Amino acid sequence: MEPISSMALAQPDLQPNDGADIASLLARTEQTQDWLRGKAAEVEQRRCLTPEVVERLVDDGLFRITQPSLYGGLGLEPRTAWEAVYQIARGCSSSAWILGLSSANVVMIGKFSAEAQRDVFLSGKPTIVSLLTGGVGYDIQVEHVDGGMLLSGRWRYASGIDAATWAGLLVPIPIDGKPVMHVVLVPSDAFAIDHQSWNVLGMRGTGSKDIALTRTFVPVHRWMDWQTLQDGGRHPTCPHHGPVTDAPLNAINAMSTLAPTLGVASAVAEEFRTIVRAKFSPAAQKALVDDRVAQIEVATGEATLSILRRALLDDAEDIVREAERNGRVGLVERAAMRTRFAVASRLALQTTQRMFAALGSSVLPTGTRIERLFRDVHSMSTHMLLQPEAIGEIYGRLLLDLPLPPTARV
Repeated sequence: MEPISSMALAQPDLQPNDGADIASLLARTEQTQDWLRGKAAEVEQRRCLTPEVVERLVDDGLFRITQPSLYGGLGLEPRTAWEAVYQIARGCSSSAWILGLSSANVVMIGKFSAEAQRDVFLSGKPTIVSLLTGGVGYDIQVEHVDGGMLLSGRWRYASGIDAATWAGLLVPIPIDGKPVMHVVLVPSDAFAIDHQSWNVLGMRGTGSKDIALTRTFVPVHRWMDWQTLQDGGRHPTCPHHGPVTDAPLNAINAMSTLAPTLGVASAVAEEFRTIVRAKFSPAAQKALVDDRVAQIEVATGEATLSILRRALLDDAEDIVREAERNGRVGLVERAAMRTRFAVASRLALQTTQRMFAALGSSVLPTGTRIERLFRDVHSMSTHMLLQPEAIGEIYGRLLLDLPLPPTARV
């Protein structure tokens, strides 16, 4: 697979935000959602976003939603980002996944040093960021040199790497004889991509491929302590871009995976209604639209997914308001939000499973929208940030006044 050319990724209109019209932005997003429905099958077949899709998302300004206005972005808060991601997911699951992850990763870069932010945000290219944490790196070698380090290694699951302009890597950097985990920022063109490495059941179009890096210099201003980022901290030279600068990273990351998951679940509900209206049940000898169970599933499914969407957007608002009031978000509230996100993902999956069961063999033919959505929603909901058991244990221990394990990520 050929990587997307830099010409297709030229960054449009790098002007500071002078008060973005959110309603207009979301209206454009809904239009793009409709357009993406016609592109989703091609994205899946190529196993990455097509140049045409990336260009449309860039032109719509969607990769600039969370980019600080100081550096040419729209400077909008996560609530708007997740609302846009949700809408995009109703058109193309993989496009929304990459947009959601990158939007969260841009929030993370907004906590780095001012010099690192200038490197990334003022590069002349759109800010599309693939972040590789969660123990996906191996064969990592670090050599300290003047002004930084020489880094090499391999990483798996580089989501969106074909379109990305930067990658954030979780690297154990030896400091005073002990490895300390840092996120380091490296331009994407420094990597070799294994284009045959992404062969999966669902979310095929994310292009979450393996990448390799030969000895590459990374200046020290593009390193950031991982624990500091997770706790909502920022670099001493980091400009303050508003309350989102103080928001804890893990909660933002979890939202970035839940928003597309809920969007795809909503697309399932929409397609379910379409099939119910058209399908005739030979066994019952009546149209499915006249079936009482189908009618109930339409109603309860739509109501459930509406509740989950509103809860996500409310939490997105609450997290920045809490950071605005106190300069931080407490551990218990972070764990509570994370648990709500994971439970919401599980409820969304259960809701779609009931719809799939009600459709019976209608989900079996390959190449249909409902079959693709079936695979995608199941794949999305398995992400580690959306697992209720892992975060539920942490939240439960906090509620019971028990100590947390040293590896807890909240």
